[in-house]
Amino acid sequence: MPLYIHLSIHFILAVITGYTVGRYFKKPWLGLLSGIVGGFLIDLDHLLEYFLVFGWHFNIYNFFDGHQFLTSGLIRLFFHAWEYVPILILIAWFFRKNLYAKTIVLVLASSGLVHLVSDVFINNYPWRNYSLIYRYHQHFQAENILSEAQYQEYLESRLIKGL
Repeated sequence: MPLYIHLSIHFILAVITGYTVGRYFKKPWLGLLSGIVGGFLIDLDHLLEYFLVFGWHFNIYNFFDGHQFLTSGLIRLFFHAWEYVPILILIAWFFRKNLYAKTIVLVLASSGLVHLVSDVFINNYPWRNYSLIYRYHQHFQAENILSEAQYQEYLESRLIKGL
C-alpha cells in the first residue's frame, strides 16, 4: 500500500476516533486534537528511529523509503505499543475528576489503539509485533520480529536499494 494511503487512513481514523470520544465527554474539539496526537502523530517514532540511525543527516527520500530500518536491522518504534493503552486508561482513572485531562488521556488511548489495530491489518503483521515488550525480548532485531517471508522481502529490499 502506498505510504500516502496508509497515512491518510491513520489520519481519518484519528479524526473520527478523537471526535467521537471527545464528543462523548462533550469536548469534541479537545478530542479531535488529542485524537490526531494519539492516532496520527504516533508515527513520529518513525522519525525518531531515523534520527537514532542516521543522526541529524536527514534525507526525506531515505526516510520515506524506510532506510532507517533497512540500515539498522532494528524495529524499535517506541510509540507503537499495546502496553500504553492500559497505562493511559489507568492515568485517566487518576484524572477521573478532571474532565479535560480525562478526555485527553482516554482519547490518546483509544486513538492509539485504533492506530495499532489498523497497522496490524494494513501491514499484515502479527499482533505481538506491536508489543514493545515482545520487540525488546527479540532485541528489536527485524530478523527475529518479522515472519520468514517478511524478512526475505526485507532482505530483497536491502539488496535492491544497495544497503
